[in-house]
Amino acid sequence: MSKETTFLIYCMERYRYFKGLSGAEVAKTFEQFGIYGYITKYFESLHTIGDQCIVQDIDDYIKAASGG
Repeated sequence: MSKETTFLIYCMERYRYFKGLSGAEVAKTFEQFGIYGYITKYFESLHTIGDQCIVQDIDDYIKAASGG
């Protein structure tokens, strides 16, 4: 498993924990908003920040992707 894939799983688990969601809900959200590609593309920057910042960054990305 690549380091990007391992980090993606880590991000999903942290997002699930902080948001109180199920794994299926997180997977659906990540798929809907293209977060898998976003995390993989920006792995080098994202893996250097803390959990709360990662979750906030994902939320900001979702907000921008949904036009909000």
